[in-house]
Amino acid sequence: MIVERTRHSRMYWLHTLEPTHVGAGRGVGFIDLPIMREQVTNWPLIPGSTFKGVWADSYGADEKSRETNEPHRLAFGQATGSDAGSNTSNAGALQPTDARLVCLPVRSLYGTFAWVTCPLALSRLVRDLDACGFRGAPPPVGFPVANDPQNGPLPALVPDTPASRLTDPRAGATSPNLFLGELDLQAGGSKLQAAWAATWAELLADWAFDNGEWRSAFRERFVIVSDDAFTFLTEFATQVDARVKIDQNTKTVANGQLWYEESIPAEAILAGCVWCDRLFGRGDNCQITEDRLLQDYCSGNRTVQIGGKASVGRGLVDLRFDSTAESQGEN
Repeated sequence: MIVERTRHSRMYWLHTLEPTHVGAGRGVGFIDLPIMREQVTNWPLIPGSTFKGVWADSYGADEKSRETNEPHRLAFGQATGSDAGSNTSNAGALQPTDARLVCLPVRSLYGTFAWVTCPLALSRLVRDLDACGFRGAPPPVGFPVANDPQNGPLPALVPDTPASRLTDPRAGATSPNLFLGELDLQAGGSKLQAAWAATWAELLADWAFDNGEWRSAFRERFVIVSDDAFTFLTEFATQVDARVKIDQNTKTVANGQLWYEESIPAEAILAGCVWCDRLFGRGDNCQITEDRLLQDYCSGNRTVQIGGKASVGRGLVDLRFDSTAESQGEN
């Protein structure tokens, strides 16, 4: 079967404003409630199914409203009709991918924290942008894509070492080090590598933030590390909280009610793709088009709550759609 790329697509960006727990059930290690992770990379992610439900809810597109609101029904689908024995169900046309991790916030000795990414994460982002028919400034590809066996592991790449908040601010530091979580990394690389990192810092700042002050903060705290270092940080630099339940009669911890809960930390940046399939269940006189659905449901910014623990303030996320990543043709 040949699958053609749809010409109606948008990128979406998630910026976690609070720790976000999209659970994977019971854990087998010391973390009782781990977060969802990719099977292959073991990096954190937010599943497309989780995102789609929250996204639809932010527009009030619940099951009842979809029976009377045709744009809601066409965009997000309808399970069944309201009449007994009716068969008016249809699949939603808007289909999101999983939101993959682009930048992980990690505690830093200098600059408070860093937005950390790696060549593999950026290469996957380029692939997603290409699938969406990206029309903006082309992102840099192909360099550096892996560790150089002759020169050792990829050094920590910052856009401009003197201007970075992540390195030792003392004058005359010729080989500055970055202290990210439990890692001690040396900042380095060639001028070409620094330019590569600087280009990525500019692009990601523009895509993920709409506030100029936060864009500047991102550029000052952006760093690219090796794939192995990034994988280590995704496993050991997430947020883990000890939670308890208090016995109302004794005001002490209830028996067996101490557990550890993992979250994607605040300030993480994830990205995914939404495309609009053909409209199922559209009437003969329906004037709704794929472009209209993208304009109505995949534009602008909004704040949503994703995952569990909403009653304790978890999961507040800034959702942003990027209209420059809209495809204009098919493969």
